[in-house]
Amino acid sequence: RNKSSMVRRAIATRALDYAVPNRCSPLIASTRSFGSLSTTFMKSYRFKDTHRNSSYSIDKRLRISQTTRQYNFASSQYASCFENIPTPDVVKLRKDAVEYLDSFDKQSWYDDPVCSILNGEKLLAPPSNLWITKNSLSQPNGNQYHATPTQISSLLTHIQTYTSPSPNSIDLRPQIRRIEQKFLNEYAGLLIGNQCLDFCKQDGVTEMEESVMANSVERKLNDALLSDEVDGKVEVARKPVFVSCVSNFTNFLDLFRKTLRNLELGIPCVILGRSHTIQHSYRWTELLVDLMKEENIDPGMVTYLSCQLDDIKYITANCTESAGMLYTTCSRELAKSIKSNYPNTISSTGGPNTLIAAEWTKAVQDAIRVSASIECAGQCTALRHAVVPETVRLGDVEATFDEMTHATSPVNALKNSAFDGVFESHGGTSPPPSSSSSNKDDVVATYTKHSTKDAYFKIGPALPSPDNDEMEEYWRKVVVDVTNTIPSSTDVNKHNKLNMEVDKLSKWLNRHQPISLAVNAKRSQVFDLGRDLFENTSLVVTTIGSTDKEDAPPAMTCQARPQDAECFGEFPPRKSMGLYTKYPVIIPSSTPSYDTHYRKEYLESLTLDDLYSGTECPAFVEDWLSDITDGTTRGYCVELVRYLSDATKENPKRGFGTGRTALWGLQRPPMLEGCRTLLRCGADDSFDDLSPVFLPFYATNARSQVELSVDESNSELLGMLMKHDLDNHVFKVVVEGDATLEQRLAKEGDNFYNIVRIQSKNEEGYPMPGQFVSLYLPMGHIKSTMKNDEEFVKYFGQSDKWLKMAS
Repeated sequence: RNKSSMVRRAIATRALDYAVPNRCSPLIASTRSFGSLSTTFMKSYRFKDTHRNSSYSIDKRLRISQTTRQYNFASSQYASCFENIPTPDVVKLRKDAVEYLDSFDKQSWYDDPVCSILNGEKLLAPPSNLWITKNSLSQPNGNQYHATPTQISSLLTHIQTYTSPSPNSIDLRPQIRRIEQKFLNEYAGLLIGNQCLDFCKQDGVTEMEESVMANSVERKLNDALLSDEVDGKVEVARKPVFVSCVSNFTNFLDLFRKTLRNLELGIPCVILGRSHTIQHSYRWTELLVDLMKEENIDPGMVTYLSCQLDDIKYITANCTESAGMLYTTCSRELAKSIKSNYPNTISSTGGPNTLIAAEWTKAVQDAIRVSASIECAGQCTALRHAVVPETVRLGDVEATFDEMTHATSPVNALKNSAFDGVFESHGGTSPPPSSSSSNKDDVVATYTKHSTKDAYFKIGPALPSPDNDEMEEYWRKVVVDVTNTIPSSTDVNKHNKLNMEVDKLSKWLNRHQPISLAVNAKRSQVFDLGRDLFENTSLVVTTIGSTDKEDAPPAMTCQARPQDAECFGEFPPRKSMGLYTKYPVIIPSSTPSYDTHYRKEYLESLTLDDLYSGTECPAFVEDWLSDITDGTTRGYCVELVRYLSDATKENPKRGFGTGRTALWGLQRPPMLEGCRTLLRCGADDSFDDLSPVFLPFYATNARSQVELSVDESNSELLGMLMKHDLDNHVFKVVVEGDATLEQRLAKEGDNFYNIVRIQSKNEEGYPMPGQFVSLYLPMGHIKSTMKNDEEFVKYFGQSDKWLKMAS
């Protein structure tokens, strides 16, 4: 079938009064909403409007936007999607959740077991396949049928062969968004309540608030993506996708957005069950399928796998060609395992979130305690590592947790708006090896357990250095490694010592890549300290607090509101990113865009002339582009330059929150002295092969942070580099064979932020610029805990870390 014509037909026959003004067609609305467009070539189509019983003509154009890159991170249109965000009724959300929990029948999850769902039907199984499910604290909470071998075969066949029978299945936005509004309103209390019961989440209300607001942004990003598909620029892959969710973020970050944003663009979803905390995701899927039937959506679009882990591995392993992306949020260890068997994995992974404090005040101790215990250490931004003054001792750390509360139940926590209680001695995760806090000398190889609280800690002058270079998360256990190395204010060598510690910490952060860094010091000192750490690292979330200014309280690691453009993501280290994920995930973003590619015809239509209207492109970049021989590659590089120019025209951008002050955008790699990205060109790699990866550096102020390693036999590429005068004081070009390179990496490997081996053009096509650039350049936000902090905006807005076009 002709997918492009199906897309056009599906879009042209929808009346999307929920998304665009004056009930106009989305094709017309996309022109109205996303700026002036210039025509490159045109085709004419005639459509039948089934809603109005009339026919009309639409000029179909492959058009080039001169001012917008729409759904790509930090573009001007991406920024505009944060406007007109709905405000949820938080009081009602909590009230509805409490009412649901008060009336909940615990027996219902035993009487109505979890099971696989195929084509809208529940696949029950013999009693021998009935298992007890457990919540996140390893407490029994219901029954589950594991699929039988026959059912597994049927599920696999469905995923491999499914085609929607609906002619309008490409664009399901009206129906899915009506369902979404029911989830966010009518069923919000149920969803918060089920998450509380299954994951033992104490504050699901805040996540639902986030979901109401941030999904508004992502709906607009999806509208822009589909508009580009209608315009003939891109093609959205519509193979079934796998959604592997974690129950602590099912109502926004994970299950909710990954499933609904894919479904509304006609992408079938296969939701994977889990070995624990499966009840909430199953009940969510069951409700979704029921509402899809009411909307006359083919229920085969959603499949639920209630299977043992080996059976899920069997299904996914046999769908690597017939299915699309596998979206997961998990530990890095698990992500690596999944990616090794399923290459098209998009994973969000954790990391040792870190707080640094130059002063040891009561407010700093409170920030450490709350950051470490939030959601019983179940938040992705929960604290795992603290760097504190050298005067802090083990007893001081223990005293920090004296005020930590033990939650009696997640239900009571939700009712009382408590979000940082700890479930004492729960069985969900094994605690670390520990000694009693009464034996304070035995802290070398083990953690110390608090004398009365379920918290574990160790302290010493060295940064954590686990054997496998991966810190154990101890999920849902309060475990903190404390490094006491910040020099005291009375130390005559304080300045030099602090610079050395910041340098060591920066390298440690780049190696371990946590999600979040919180920086605290006196207001007169914290900006300089924060800038050094911000510029020398590539974290997605950095928060600046103070220890002596009341309206700028100490920063915590667990602070980020994506609906306010406090964009965040769980990125692995750049150097090893390919082991864990195909692309890193930034929030907010259009989930289907991660499996979208440019149409060859569109890229071939782009020329250097398309750079001139509103695009900042240095002459030397134009000269480089003119030497690219392949039309598709040249067009993609033109698109990359236009994206970079648009995204950096105002960079950083200011966040939209009212309680804090944020700056966000694209960034350069870490600016540590000697830290650089190495691009390796082999014997057969061409100038065209190198160009897309090299241009984000060559065309920007990151150009001094890249090194080219070229095989000594590749005379053609070396000749082109000499033509463009690359072996000069700005760029380092090393001519060497593979063996020499490996010897050099063995000695200098730690100096490289990233090591990229250039590959020939991907046969599946070029990805969206936002995703492509995220493989090489950092992105995210930095914020002050003080609202309307103009001093912060001026100071950090002038940082050289923000990406700019080269001059």
